[in-house]
Amino acid sequence: MNNELRMTEKQAIIFENLKTNPLHKASVPGIQKVGIIGEGKMGSGILNYLLDFNYDLVWVCSPGADAGKIKRQLDKKIKRSLDAGIIDQMQYEKHLVTSVSSGLTVLTDCDLIIEAVPEIVELKKSLFSQLDNIVKSTTIFASNSSSIKPSEMAPIGDRSGKFTGLHFFYPVSLKNIVELTISPDTTEQTLEIAKSFLTSIRKRFITLEEQAGFMLNRIFLDIQNEAFLIVQSGQCTCLQMDQLVKKYLFPFGIFDFCDSVGLDTMLSSIENYTKHYQDKSSYKQFIAALFSLVSQGNLGVKTRQGFYRYPLEETVVDEPASAGEIVSHLHRTWVSASARFAAQAKITTEDANFAVLEYFDVSKGPFE
Repeated sequence: MNNELRMTEKQAIIFENLKTNPLHKASVPGIQKVGIIGEGKMGSGILNYLLDFNYDLVWVCSPGADAGKIKRQLDKKIKRSLDAGIIDQMQYEKHLVTSVSSGLTVLTDCDLIIEAVPEIVELKKSLFSQLDNIVKSTTIFASNSSSIKPSEMAPIGDRSGKFTGLHFFYPVSLKNIVELTISPDTTEQTLEIAKSFLTSIRKRFITLEEQAGFMLNRIFLDIQNEAFLIVQSGQCTCLQMDQLVKKYLFPFGIFDFCDSVGLDTMLSSIENYTKHYQDKSSYKQFIAALFSLVSQGNLGVKTRQGFYRYPLEETVVDEPASAGEIVSHLHRTWVSASARFAAQAKITTEDANFAVLEYFDVSKGPFE
C-alpha cells in the first residue's frame, strides 16, 4: 500500500472522530492557555492540531514573519472546519480569537509554552532565557527539539525543573507518537502534567531520560548512515537506494527525506546525536558529506539542490544487482538499532514497537 493512500485513510478516520467529538475538553489541572512559538511546519502543525482541543491558544511567529497574513490563513482554516461541520459556531468563535503575534509578551499568562524554532541551541537558550523573565513562575516550558537535550536549553534556576522536551513528529495530525524527554532537573510534577497534557490531546508517548533521548531519530540515523555508505561504495545510486527503500521497507526514502528536512538541520541534529557516542567513526563519512553540501549552500528542497536537484523528475531506475542484499542489510540494521536504542531508553517492547511503527509508518514493527 502506498503512503499517499495510507495517509488518506488516516485523515478520514481523524475527520470522522472529530465530527463525533468536535472539541475535546481539556482535563489537565493548571493547563488552559498554551503558547506555540514558531511558524514553520512543526510550529504550525502543533498549533493546527491543538485547535481541535479545548485549550486557549497563542501563536508567536518570528520577527520577520507576516503575523497578519498568518492570522488570516489561520482564520480561513477555522472557517473551513466550521463549514465542514467539524466545529460548531461557539467553537468557531472561540478559535477565532486565537492570538497570532511576533512578540513574546503575549505569552505572559500561558500555562504551557511549546517551542518549535530552528534547531540551533544558542537560539533556543536565548529564547527560553527571555521567556523566563516574561511569563509567570508556574509556566512550564517545552521544546519540540529533535536533537538538543532539555538541560542544554533550560534557564538556570527554578525554571529548569519546569522544563521538558515534547518532540512531536511531522505531520503532527497523523503521527500518533511524541517523545517526552526529561532532564535530571525535571520535577515529578512537571512530568505528570506533561503526561496528562499529551493524554488529553490523544497523543501516545514514550518517556525518555535525556541521555537516551530522540530514540526514533537515532534509529533512523543508523539506517541513513548505512544507506549512505552503500551508495559511497558504488553499489547503487541515491535514486536507486531511495526507490529500493520505498518499495521494500518504508514509505519514504533516505536521501529525499534528508533533502525534505533540510541538510543544515540534518547536519546539526546528527552532530548532536553523535557527540557523546563513544565510537562515532562510522558516521564520519556521512557527516562530512552533509557538511560539504551545506558549505556549498545546497540545503535540499528549500534551496532546490541537495542530494538531488529540484524540481525532481519522477524517474524509475533499474534495481542494482545487489538489491536483495542491500534491502536485507538495511532491514537488519533497523531491527538491531531499534532493539539497541529501546534497551538504552529502558522502555517496554510494546511501547518501543508502537513508537517505531508510527515513526516509520509500517504495518509490522521490528519486535514482531
